[in-house]
This record gives sequence, structure tokens and C-alpha cells, in this order.
Amino acid sequence: MTKHQKAIFCMLLAGILFSLTEVAMKKINADLNGVQVNATRYFLCGLFLMPWSRARLKAMKTHITAAQMKLCALLAFSGITIVGPLYQMSSATLGAANTGVIFSSTPLFIIMLAALILHTPVTGREAIALAMQVLAIAILVDPFHMTMDPVGVAALLLCVVCYSLYAVGGKKLMPALGSITVTAWSFFWGGVQLLGIAGLSHIPAVAQWLTVRGFANYAYVPLFTGYTWDNLPWVLVLYIGVTLVAFLSWFLAIEWGGVALGSLTYFIKPALSPVFALIFVGEPITTKMLIGMALMIGGAFVALKK
Repeated sequence: MTKHQKAIFCMLLAGILFSLTEVAMKKINADLNGVQVNATRYFLCGLFLMPWSRARLKAMKTHITAAQMKLCALLAFSGITIVGPLYQMSSATLGAANTGVIFSSTPLFIIMLAALILHTPVTGREAIALAMQVLAIAILVDPFHMTMDPVGVAALLLCVVCYSLYAVGGKKLMPALGSITVTAWSFFWGGVQLLGIAGLSHIPAVAQWLTVRGFANYAYVPLFTGYTWDNLPWVLVLYIGVTLVAFLSWFLAIEWGGVALGSLTYFIKPALSPVFALIFVGEPITTKMLIGMALMIGGAFVALKK
């Protein structure tokens, strides 16, 4: 198998696994707390990636500085500590299909934020693609005849913005440290931060404050309970398949085939997420969903077409 063929295989694998994210989250949401799930999966995967990070830094003949470490921790707060639990909540309240399709607009928001923060030029094609994907979100959400949970929609849009900030900040660090190092340390710090939140939730005064204000789900966050033989397959899909294998495959696809090839995963996700949601959780694919899917895929095509 040539390097290009390996890159294509990794891209397809990443796209398929990323498309299972929302289904897996919805499947385990009733049994496992959102903070618990994301604290565990990111902390463990961050630790697993550390040897790869050390090898990469050694090959680059560099090391991570205190300032870079602080930025990794800040990026983790934006892209993991905030996004992880809220994204799982969105998958449960809005449905796996809607969540997956709307979140597929993230790459275009990354382009816009990169233009504002890194002063990266935005092409006319990218602007058209963003407009198409914003239109897709408007059709799915239908603000004039709102049927989706508004709190879930707000949480998901916050996830898109925060994850885009995480990606833009990571892009700024990657030339100096490499993608594996940025991912390993941001995963690790995101896991540590969420473990800290879980620990704080066991302080009686904090737990009572959360409960009184309607956030009882975030009081006394468990870490080791809730796992069953029934939900184990979906736990493994999310913890190992999505968090570890999909991210590694995606980075390898970019490394071996280039950014354009790696970005093709965003063609796959809005197409496959609703199909997986139909198969595994019985969510119907409506006409509105088909239009949103078409606009998302079309926007990705416009943005990536040379």
C-alpha cells in the first residue's frame, strides 16, 4: 500500500468513526455523566499519546516551553472542558443526526476565526461555503418555527465556536510542536480540568448550589460507576474509536496526504451521521434534514475545490 493509499484509508476511517460520535454519546448518556465521560476519555487518551509526543519533539529537536504548556491548557479549557459535556448534552436533546450535521460546519467557522485571529486571508469560495453552511443550520434549527430545544441549540453553537477557537489556537502551536504534541497535552489538560470539576462537585456546598439552580446532573459527578456490559460497546467506540483512533487517523491522513485530503472527513460526517442515527437510534431522516445535509456537503465541496 502506497503512502497516498494509506492516507485515503486513514481519512475514510476517521470520517466513519467521527460520524459515530453523536450516536455513541446518545447511547451512553442515560448511564454516564457528561463530565465523567469526557474527563475519563480525554485524560486517558492524553496519557496514551504522551510517548508519541516525546518521540515527535525529539525528532524535531525541540521541547515544550512553559508558555506553550499554558496555551495548551487554555486551549483544552475551550475545546474540551467546555465542549465535551455540552456536546454530549446536545446529542441527547437535539438528536444525534442534527448535532452531527450542525457540528460539521466547524471547519468553516475555523476559517473565519483564523482570519480574525491569525489574519489568514478568506477566499471568495470560503465565504460562499460559510454562507451555505449557515443557511443549512438555519434550515435545521428553523428559528421561526422552533421545534428544537433552544438550550440545546445554544449549547451546540457555543460548542462550534469554542472548538473552532481550540482548532485555531492549536494551528498556531502546531508548527513549533507538531500536531501530536498539541493534541496529547490539550487532551491531558482537558481531562485534568474535567476531573477537577468532578472533584469540586462532591463538595456539599457546591453540590447544593448546583442542585438548587437546576444543575443536579453536575452535582456529585461519578467517575467509576455507570459502566455496564450493555453500554460497554458504545463506551469503547467513543473512548477508543473516536477519541484515539479517529484523531490519530485524521492526523496521519493530513501528514501523508495533505490538509485537503484530511478535510474530506467533513464530507463524510454530515452524510453518515444521520444514517448512523437512523440505524442505531431510530432517528428519521426528514426532508429538512436532507436539505441541511446537502448544503453542508455542498459547502464543504465549494470550500475544498481547487
